[in-house]
Amino acid sequence: MAPQLVFGTGVLGMDGTEFQDNDSITNLLNTLKQLGINRLDTAARYPPFNQGKSEQLIGAASVSDAFVVDTKVYTEVGDGSGDLTQAAMQKSVDGSLERLRRPQVNVLLAHRPDPATPLGDQVQGFQDQIAGGHAREWGVANHPPETLQEIIDLCEEKGWAKPRWYQGTYNMLTRGAETRVLPILRAHGMSFLASHALASGFLTGRHVDADGRPTGRFAKNSSFATPEAAAAMKEFVAGCSAHKLQPVEVASRWIAHHSALGNDDAIVLGASKLAQVGDTVANIGKGPLPQEMVDLTESLWAAVQPIRGSMI
Repeated sequence: MAPQLVFGTGVLGMDGTEFQDNDSITNLLNTLKQLGINRLDTAARYPPFNQGKSEQLIGAASVSDAFVVDTKVYTEVGDGSGDLTQAAMQKSVDGSLERLRRPQVNVLLAHRPDPATPLGDQVQGFQDQIAGGHAREWGVANHPPETLQEIIDLCEEKGWAKPRWYQGTYNMLTRGAETRVLPILRAHGMSFLASHALASGFLTGRHVDADGRPTGRFAKNSSFATPEAAAAMKEFVAGCSAHKLQPVEVASRWIAHHSALGNDDAIVLGASKLAQVGDTVANIGKGPLPQEMVDLTESLWAAVQPIRGSMI
């Protein structure tokens, strides 16, 4: 049994995507229902250049009642300072619930750490949101393991509800969570919401040239813009081609069937086109990879682990 599938709505309302109005959102949600996906992941700042539009589009679609929705507390541009004061959290939640047109969200997450607000105030804010019926559970996203452990320790000390979910990056090229995050989650009954399963598109294999160099948006200002990552991807793409499989299929089947995720974890799927959703679910539905492909994914990780082993 594979981890639960969640649809990430960060691109709803974003220029250049198919998801712009009520009809397109209704079509998307109906497709997700048919595919057995009934959970949505959004945030107060989605999409980045039209903040709140994602929640607004979800709330306006009548069929959204068939879905549970997770959202994240609004975060400003900067280092996150002040995002998780109780006043800022309440303002964010009020706005999210209004846009989503529902009294409660499934999981309310901290989008990222707030280095300025005392941790006790942050955690108290989430306790208040649950007590007020605005969220069923809470969680954190993109937090360093050390901060996550501090939060858990504080909850145990105060007798507060611990975070139930941790959302972070996890894919064949970014596996630091296996040693740095998952042991903490397993020890405290938390589940992992794994995002960026395709490494923002790098694992499609279309962004490395014939000489093994990253291209397009990955050519610079990217954690993949390294000779090691590009060379490893070139070898991986060649191996996939030799076995008549597309890299995107291998990446999707790996995270669902061969990664460290368990049945209580979830994979956040992303798509800018409706067809991509069905393709990803179909790929996952093909089941585990042949052993030679599993070996290929391990070779890929071995090649980049010296420089990417601690990344989460």
